[in-house]
Amino acid sequence: MIENQKINDATKLKETTEAKIETEAKIETEAKIETEAKIETEITFINSIKENYLTWIVIFIAISYISPTNYVKGIVTFFIILCISYFAHLGSHYYDNIFTALHRYHHNNNNYYSHISQCLIELGFPIIFLPLYYIFDTIFLDEWSLLFSVLFYSSVHNINYGYFRINNVHSLHHTNCKTNIGPDVFDIIFGTKNPLNESVENTNHYIPNILITTIFVMFLKCLYITSSETLKNIFKNIVIYFIIFCTITNIIGSIIIYFKLFNN
Repeated sequence: MIENQKINDATKLKETTEAKIETEAKIETEAKIETEAKIETEITFINSIKENYLTWIVIFIAISYISPTNYVKGIVTFFIILCISYFAHLGSHYYDNIFTALHRYHHNNNNYYSHISQCLIELGFPIIFLPLYYIFDTIFLDEWSLLFSVLFYSSVHNINYGYFRINNVHSLHHTNCKTNIGPDVFDIIFGTKNPLNESVENTNHYIPNILITTIFVMFLKCLYITSSETLKNIFKNIVIYFIIFCTITNIIGSIIIYFKLFNN
């Protein structure tokens, strides 16, 4: 009897110990999974790159086609344009003046002029490089990568975010205009990510924009390269006049909006 009791006690102790070990192992596994999930959804530069590696690969390939002989210059141009766009956009929300009036109008109004003027702002953006072109006969950047960058940025802003409202990233920018300036990776780097976003943005929706813009830029480049010098000069003048037209239109619009709306 005593021996049987000892055996039963030992068996129960063993079962209890095994159950305890199994429970602890389960808790440890769940905690590990939760920690790994938290790390994966943490908003960091590395996680943004991991999440959007396909977008970056497509961008780098696109620039290799657009600027095959000046690939590094093309990549540098792309990132310079993104940086300038980010800080110009951010600055427009910190300073209320005649230069930022048009973009502030865009934020406060949802009409055709609001959206068209925003497109003209972005397409007229290369005006900042015209003085370099006239003084040095070069802008020191890759012109075709510049064209690609401007069209890509504007298409994502106005089509993906503005028309299709692909996610809530840009909508949150309109709610809190000093956050989600875009692109997402820059918001992560410079700390302007909206706190309501719990993870990095998946930017795979950029890919169609990249492909279509690349095809369009390559088409223009092929036309330009195969044209005579006269036609090349005409092409350059059309681009320059269009940029100047966008800029003058924006200046007039900004003056009217600033004095009529913001100074009432």
